[in-house]
Amino acid sequence: MEVSEEKTSYVVKTVYNYEGRAHSIAHSVNTVIDDVVGQQGTFGEQNHAVNIEDAVEEYDNLKRELTNISRRSIHDGKIEEGTAEAEEFNLDNFLRGVSNEAEKTGVVQKQLGVSWKNLVVKGMSAEAHTIANNANFLMGILNIPAMIFKPKIPEVTILQEFNGFCKSGEMLLVLGRPGSGCTTLLKVIANMRSSYTNIEGDVSYGGIDAITFKKHYRGQVCYNSEEDQHYPTLTAKQTLQFALRTKTPGKRLPDETRKDFVGRVLYMLGNMLGLTKQMNTVVGNAFVRGLSGGERKRLSIAEQMTTSSTINCWDCSTRGLDAASALDFVRSLRIMTDVLNKTTVATLYQASNSIFKLFDKIILLDGGYCLYFGPSDQAKTYFEDLGFYCPPRKSVPDFLTGICNPIEREFRPGFENSVPQFPVEFQERYKKSDVYREMMAELDSYESQVKATYQADDFKQAMLDEHQKRAPRSSPYISSFYQQVSALVVRQYHLLITDREALISRYGTILIQSLITASCFYNLPLSGTGSFSRGGALFLSIVFNSFIAQTELVNFMMGRPVLDKHKQYALYRPSAYYVSLVVMDIPYSLAQVILYGLCSYFITGFNLTAGKFFTFLVILFFVNMTMNGFFRMFGTFTRSFFVATQMAGFMIIASFNYVGYIIPYPKMHPWLYWYYWINPLAYAYKALLVNEMNEQSYTCEGPGNSIPYGPGYDNWDNKICTMVGGVPGQNHVLGQDYLYQALSYRVSEAWAPDFIVVIAFFLLYTAICAVAMEYFDSDSGGNVTKFYLPGKAPKTRTDEEEKERRTRQNDITEQMESMSEGTTFSWQNIQYTVPIPGGELSLLNGINGIVKPGHLTALMGSSGAGKTTLLDVLARRKTTGKVEGTVYLNGEALMNDFERITGYCEQMDVHQPAVTVREALRFSAYLRQDASVPKAEKNEYVEKIIQLLEMEDIADAQIGMVEAGAGISVEERKRLTIGMELVSKPQLLFLDEPTSGLDAQSSYNIIRFIRKLADSGWPVLCTIHQPSSILFSHFDHLLLLVRGGKTAYYGEIGQDSRTMINYFESNGGPTCSPEANPAEYILEVVGAGTAGKAARDWADVWASSNEAKLLDAELQEIDKNSKTVDREVKTYAASHWIQFRIVFGRMTLAYWRSPDYNIGRFINLMLTSLFTGFTFWKLSSSSSDMQNKLFALFSTFIMAMTLIILAQPKFMVERQFFRREYASRYYSWFPWAVSTLLVEIPYVLIFAAFFMFGFYWTAGMTNISGVVGYFYIMFVALILWSIYFGFVIAAFSENPTVAAVLNPLLLSLLFLFCGLMQPPSAMPHFWSSWMYWVDPFHYYIEGLGVNELSNINVECTDNDLLRFTPPVGKTCGEYMSNFFSYGGPGYIVNSNATQPEQCGYCIYNSGEEFYSLTFGWDVANKWRNFGVLVAFCGFNIIVFLGLVYWKRKGRR
Repeated sequence: MEVSEEKTSYVVKTVYNYEGRAHSIAHSVNTVIDDVVGQQGTFGEQNHAVNIEDAVEEYDNLKRELTNISRRSIHDGKIEEGTAEAEEFNLDNFLRGVSNEAEKTGVVQKQLGVSWKNLVVKGMSAEAHTIANNANFLMGILNIPAMIFKPKIPEVTILQEFNGFCKSGEMLLVLGRPGSGCTTLLKVIANMRSSYTNIEGDVSYGGIDAITFKKHYRGQVCYNSEEDQHYPTLTAKQTLQFALRTKTPGKRLPDETRKDFVGRVLYMLGNMLGLTKQMNTVVGNAFVRGLSGGERKRLSIAEQMTTSSTINCWDCSTRGLDAASALDFVRSLRIMTDVLNKTTVATLYQASNSIFKLFDKIILLDGGYCLYFGPSDQAKTYFEDLGFYCPPRKSVPDFLTGICNPIEREFRPGFENSVPQFPVEFQERYKKSDVYREMMAELDSYESQVKATYQADDFKQAMLDEHQKRAPRSSPYISSFYQQVSALVVRQYHLLITDREALISRYGTILIQSLITASCFYNLPLSGTGSFSRGGALFLSIVFNSFIAQTELVNFMMGRPVLDKHKQYALYRPSAYYVSLVVMDIPYSLAQVILYGLCSYFITGFNLTAGKFFTFLVILFFVNMTMNGFFRMFGTFTRSFFVATQMAGFMIIASFNYVGYIIPYPKMHPWLYWYYWINPLAYAYKALLVNEMNEQSYTCEGPGNSIPYGPGYDNWDNKICTMVGGVPGQNHVLGQDYLYQALSYRVSEAWAPDFIVVIAFFLLYTAICAVAMEYFDSDSGGNVTKFYLPGKAPKTRTDEEEKERRTRQNDITEQMESMSEGTTFSWQNIQYTVPIPGGELSLLNGINGIVKPGHLTALMGSSGAGKTTLLDVLARRKTTGKVEGTVYLNGEALMNDFERITGYCEQMDVHQPAVTVREALRFSAYLRQDASVPKAEKNEYVEKIIQLLEMEDIADAQIGMVEAGAGISVEERKRLTIGMELVSKPQLLFLDEPTSGLDAQSSYNIIRFIRKLADSGWPVLCTIHQPSSILFSHFDHLLLLVRGGKTAYYGEIGQDSRTMINYFESNGGPTCSPEANPAEYILEVVGAGTAGKAARDWADVWASSNEAKLLDAELQEIDKNSKTVDREVKTYAASHWIQFRIVFGRMTLAYWRSPDYNIGRFINLMLTSLFTGFTFWKLSSSSSDMQNKLFALFSTFIMAMTLIILAQPKFMVERQFFRREYASRYYSWFPWAVSTLLVEIPYVLIFAAFFMFGFYWTAGMTNISGVVGYFYIMFVALILWSIYFGFVIAAFSENPTVAAVLNPLLLSLLFLFCGLMQPPSAMPHFWSSWMYWVDPFHYYIEGLGVNELSNINVECTDNDLLRFTPPVGKTCGEYMSNFFSYGGPGYIVNSNATQPEQCGYCIYNSGEEFYSLTFGWDVANKWRNFGVLVAFCGFNIIVFLGLVYWKRKGRR
């Protein structure tokens, strides 16, 4: 959302020698001064050429004017009302003072140009990629030869061979239409080469080759992309402070501390980019309220400026800025370039003449060919001499990019047949021109000068000076590793401490979990039966403290885009970032473990000695630290959260199986017990168990603790403890004996090697993560790869085909059908307030307006004035805050169908990534056009819109996601967003910056089409940031906002904008020159931009104007005559059945094209099934294998954890698309929710079958058809329950972090109360009376347990037998007869044995005896258990549907 902002003017930083730079000084000052404030006739597109001879004389006069507009601070947010008070800042004193000090210090100035020769760049062609689906992805995995002998990838040449350069102190503008190679050129200059298949030619950085430059000076050439990547919960100040701390030079001004340097640069950037008032505002993003889009863009610019990079590449960095702010930004670049001798290369869409004239040279690209490279002031003349015609008021950049479009070209009379037609002809003609010869001569001269002046040596010396004391001199990082870690720790602290929701949920979860776990194992008895529960309690301590670490994977993956950007900036080593995470883990993990220990240790009744308690805490602390590294390790090797979670999920299941609790070490099979030795949790569990049981004595008195027991069995000479380690004749077992005989644990190994090995694993994971992050370059460089349907990749068109396509597009625009009836939309006195700490903030104040049939109304204002907020309010998209005012559609109050019959193109381009462009457009048309329209007609209209928006080449391309490096480009997404609304044939159209990020021709096509819509009767309200004169001339009405959400003007624009201009001129505004761009004029008048200052309070002027009164009267008349709605109101165009059919079809398609999710889950399940099956290989019917069979089944629902975790991000991603589409009333929430549930079922059936194949028979389960079938349907029910439970958690949580914190709590509780680790008879009555019965895992494990064991007769092995000596004169059978008559379990294998032979006792007769006595299960409940588990699935479905309905609208 937009937050109102204040702007301040430039403050220029320099720390270099300033003498001998008269030309540059004057140049920079001229650049700043032109058009800054409202002097008569100085607005818009004017001549900014610099008179070098007069520059020095002009400087003294101009600097005083600049000083007057330099303001150190702005008070009370009144800049636009003209009442701001400024603390005067003397630019001359500032520059000279800093320069003189720097000169005395002997600072060598950093300056470096860039040049390239014979540059050719190649990438993968379109046919190289087809859309992945589950089938072809799986076949690709199985196609081993293709993986070994990779076929040659088809290539396409992105940049054809050409030469160029940009010297230090120069600005180079790269122009061209999207796809012409502009971004590629910038990335190659920025040394970002990883996303290209081949780069030929030489790129030289002042004589330094690209490889050397990347190794030693990366960060001295920086690339600023279109997308803003920041931590949303940091403030603007914290973001910039962090960057500056890592980029503080070693050699600074005398007596200037690091803190002083950071403060000085912050002051400069805040004033230069108008961020002074926003410094303490959180950055925000689509989900966190913070800076507006324009402010966030300026923060991205400021962040790159903190790097002090020598060469700067700016890729469409004015996207999202208003015209005045864009001009101010480029002026800032001009100042920095001149004063600090920087090299600046930029691509800009829709640049005005004012911006264009600030550049020294330009490159014009088309199809990878260089059409022109030369001085900017000669470009227009060059093409006019070729025979092209530039119409009046068309800006030069628009004229130049228009030349790349055959349809847009205009010719001078007589030149129609002689001008070049194709890009290769343009390049050939250019290479024969005088401009080319002059540029090549200048290039040769520049290269000679570089060698003669030893520019590279000077640069290297400057870099040495910039490095701090302990920073390696050959490193691209200027701060030492310690300083990087220090700065990162501070940033990490701010990130953690500000996320209060995550903190509360994390420690609240730990508190609840520890108390519940301890109460379940309340005061464990020191007896044989209590020993197993003791092991279970310690196992759960490890499980929970491992689970909670899984949240770190989520946080780590979410921070990757920022890390990749900072790595390119060379702010810090990625390994330093990881070390900072570990450092900040220490206090948080310590607090977590202490809280857990204090709540659980004493209640459970663990060994109550101080040493053992603190040992418990220390071991758990290192377990948590180790598992943090364990989970992050998977995040370092892949950018896919799904892949990382799947790898981590399989490994954590394997780790739990091989801890030593589920299957003791002596029982492990030799082919997999090696995993026990590489499992840190095994060493931790062993150390915890030894710490607990060593030197403890466990009594064998009481039923079940000894054999035999009961009346007449009191002589311990003829009894033995059931606990392993018992000695005949002894009524207790020593803990150390149990540990050695049952588990092969030696108490002497608890500290060394066990504890030492846990620490070693912690250090190993830390080292692996740090090294992997340092050397694994997973960033695609922001390049997006397109994926097409098979056989649908676009082919290169012939010139005739291209001309035909253009003609067809023009015809569609001209033949726009008229609306049968016009729509009038009005709003009066709109007020919008949002809650803030301590009160409310008003974002819109009394906004009035009306859009009538045929009106194309521009909504304009500076960044942060409330344009997007107003559109959100009018389009009924706001879900937070309070909206007041009256809104009417055709004189009627808004009804439930308003969102459906209106189109709203939002700033955020949110689309389902799995489908193609054509599929997405048809989806919108099918659901939003009237149900009576035939499907064929809807398809035909979709094809028209595809042609109109020039999307034929991407119609069969998958939309994808930019952040994943796959799909259509940012610019193409913007066109798709517009197309999604146009295909619905709305009665009213809202557009939020529809041309932002588009080139001039695409913008013109869209605005021209919108004009045609308006002319056909559609009313349109459209925000627009940087319109050229030609674009602006298409609008007939204007609503102008100023900061604070107030109206500065509403009304007609008039012929040549005279109505609007006359209003401002007549009310005290400056005169607008005939050559000026009216859009820039009005923004400058009301004080937009970073340095703007309004002469009057234009909101007050409007409020008292006659125009405002006439508007009020008209709106009051509409209100007075408002009528009740008598038409049929349909919230949705399609019926619920049609909605479900279409939504379910798309959901099915999206799942089919999500192999990372589905094939990933399949591989995960198969690995888990095989691993578990071979772990419990061919279990027998011995008494010990009864327990092992249950734990083998237990492993199947440990796997449920992975399914739950994987289901959550999938749902959250799908929910983003649902909320956008639901807000536009594509469909109801119910069809979408049901589709989300149903689409999983076929995958679940397949997954369960394959899991059973891998696990069931390898583990030696009962091979009876009825038993096998029951296992399958029970497992299907478990998987469905798990996925739906994951959906429930995700539907409740607004972000992945909250879900990741809830997972360990809920899953641990489900494991705890299922009755396996703590039988219900041993639970406190409070829990066994209800929690045991509401745990679905109880019914699952009981159902599978009785299903498997009820058919087994136990046959004990020698190792399973308990041996004791019968009394003298009695056989074993005679001695045990009373025991069995009392109902004692088991049997004697040698009934006739007498002394001295010992009796061999098997503790169970059958599987049924085992589970009924131990757990109280009953085979009669087998089908009841299945029914209850199915009922739990149904319960999850009901809760899920309720949560989807409750949270169907996102917060905005």
